[in-house]
Amino acid sequence: MKFRTIVKIGVGLSVLLFCLGVAFYSFVSLTDAEKGKDVDMFALIPDDCYGVLDTDNIGYYTSEFPRTSYAIDLDTIHHSELIKNILTGITQYTSVNTHGLSNQIQRLMISFHNSNSTKDVVAYFKLSSSGSGFIGDILKQRYGQNISPKVEEYRGKKIEIYPLGKTANFLSVLSGDGYLVISYHKLLIERVIDAIKDGTSLSDDVVFSNHKVKKSANYLTFYGRTASFPLLSGGQTHVWSEFELHLNSDVLYLSGMMYEPDSCMQEVKSRLEEIPTLSEDSILIISGHEKVDSCITNAMSMPRNKIFDECLSNLSRDASYIMVADMDKVAQTPELYAYYFPGFIRDNIDLFRSFIMSSQVTEVNGRFSHIYIFTYKD
Repeated sequence: MKFRTIVKIGVGLSVLLFCLGVAFYSFVSLTDAEKGKDVDMFALIPDDCYGVLDTDNIGYYTSEFPRTSYAIDLDTIHHSELIKNILTGITQYTSVNTHGLSNQIQRLMISFHNSNSTKDVVAYFKLSSSGSGFIGDILKQRYGQNISPKVEEYRGKKIEIYPLGKTANFLSVLSGDGYLVISYHKLLIERVIDAIKDGTSLSDDVVFSNHKVKKSANYLTFYGRTASFPLLSGGQTHVWSEFELHLNSDVLYLSGMMYEPDSCMQEVKSRLEEIPTLSEDSILIISGHEKVDSCITNAMSMPRNKIFDECLSNLSRDASYIMVADMDKVAQTPELYAYYFPGFIRDNIDLFRSFIMSSQVTEVNGRFSHIYIFTYKD
């Protein structure tokens, strides 16, 4: 059967926008009976990447995102060439197997390796037992039956390199038991093999391995080499944060935990407590549990005539830090607030002018959890 795929991935650090629905790759989750081997996908990803997108069913977001009020405001990002040219440009031509390609893919992950190039990404597919040959079938559908790969060996692993028609691009493919890895760059595939062979994958990263494995269905999570926001990092580079996407008609949520070495916990806590209060028209920043509790308690007792007031009153009184901001005002002088937003939000600040952002950081069992809530104004 034929099916259509829409894929949009933001450039470089614009991975949040991928999470917001500008990265659409439609596939259907398999039943337990159809699933292949339990592959640790993080064991394939080099630990020097700066971000990873992970989803078990982006088809869910494909259908839900266009229904939101804010879809038109966020649907304006350039496309990653790997996803656009390979997945979009190829899968619209194909009808692989009786169940189609969508029944072969259980999980999609994408790692990002260079913020200056849209090609420096690697896509990882967790496959059913029947899915290992689908890339070759797809390429033949798109570029003709005569297409054949050049095979090179690296550290005992075979890399298939396909020429993509008359374009200047080549697709490098690594196949394994229950997984497939593809990239425009053979060097990135070699780094994947190094990660597997040398124990330098994200699964071996002491800090990253603290993240919780997703068990719920229909998740979409971005893992970034960043603190909840830059002010907390103190220059520390060995820190990771997760941002799991939740959305409804008028609100978009990103929630998760920050992971850092245990030796840095007290420093992070001190930096959080030392953030000065900022209160001005359309922007509020407060740190310190007692001050946060007092502020929100007061806001809950007052009339809520503005969206800004509603967003403030909906934050948790148990938080250690809160920020509420009209993003239109932030976008006018973004350099003043750069340290209060993760890079992938800061670098695309104009896209969020139509939102009120409310965020909070809360200490939970010795770790810091965060939530970013974007409430559509119009």
